[in-house]
Amino acid sequence: MEWRGIAYITLWYLSITSGFLALCCPTVPLMFVCPHAFRYIIGIIFSVWEMYPTMLMRLLFDTRFVITGDHINPFDGALLIMNHRNRLDWNFLWGGIYYSSKPPAHKLKMVLKSAIRHVPFAGWVMQLSGFLYIHRRWDHDQSSMEKQLKYFRDVNDTHQILLFPEGTDLSPNNIIRSNKYAEKNNLPSYKYVLHPKTTGFVFLADTMRKNNQIKAVYDLTIGYPDLIPQSEMDALRGVFPKSVHFHIKRYDEADLPLTSDGLKSWLNNIWKLKEKRLADFTATSSFSSNPQPTLNYNQPIDNALYLALIFWTLVQSIVIYGIITSSLFQYWCLFCSIVFFGFSFTEDGFQMFEVKLFNFIRN
Repeated sequence: MEWRGIAYITLWYLSITSGFLALCCPTVPLMFVCPHAFRYIIGIIFSVWEMYPTMLMRLLFDTRFVITGDHINPFDGALLIMNHRNRLDWNFLWGGIYYSSKPPAHKLKMVLKSAIRHVPFAGWVMQLSGFLYIHRRWDHDQSSMEKQLKYFRDVNDTHQILLFPEGTDLSPNNIIRSNKYAEKNNLPSYKYVLHPKTTGFVFLADTMRKNNQIKAVYDLTIGYPDLIPQSEMDALRGVFPKSVHFHIKRYDEADLPLTSDGLKSWLNNIWKLKEKRLADFTATSSFSSNPQPTLNYNQPIDNALYLALIFWTLVQSIVIYGIITSSLFQYWCLFCSIVFFGFSFTEDGFQMFEVKLFNFIRN
């Protein structure tokens, strides 16, 4: 295993653990008295953290992020959809979001499999951040997401939600299963994407539209021109690409179809275009027909990334020092871990406890 991979995973996980113990958990009491402020502060903490893995990738691996297409407006309430090339797409997403957002600040939530919330510290932070977890039981998932989206609206939490419509990564077995489905349903066979699952997308688009939470849908296409890490073990071994490319297309909410069938067809057409875009990318290693102006490999590291590095290094140092020297802080860490370990094994997790608490206090 290369030392850089071990260093990256260690610092990445330590930053999450430290942020959970020193920043997120101390804000939880605010949830009982001012949920608007609680949600705002947690959003800021996570937004600042998103820059840290971007900086680590730049420093340790010199990974560059090449953006083509439209910029993302972080002040838009929006739905983001992206192809799922491998199990590490979410890791490179932070860099793509940072360099594509103007200004480079973001409040992102993801739709994830429920099992991920059990991961110590990382899963707990995502619960605190209001990520939407699904159990693959549609009646339950629909009800939970509807309540969570309504809560975000009521506390004026403007955010953007990322959905992987394919539901899983692009492995050979998944391609075979996807194309068997295509054959049964008279759909084209794909090589570079899987056929999207439309139910979740239609529900999110409809619900966010009813709640006045969506101004745009951003279609993100991720591509790796030189090296494609497949799993977390690849990251631990230091298998990182030299560059990660994102093509972004913004669709205004007013231009989306109004019916469920129309939204399903719209998403399927987007994925058909994505298949062609990725086929061209495989041949040219670029999403641009004239790639040279966008391939800015002399891209400087800006001050915000340096500040994020300093900030999270300081937070980690304080937490490590506190654990070593203070029995009181040790008890605090144990208490927070026990509480969130317990929440992780409830059916809906901390994020739905927050929603239920808000509704109870308000009523």
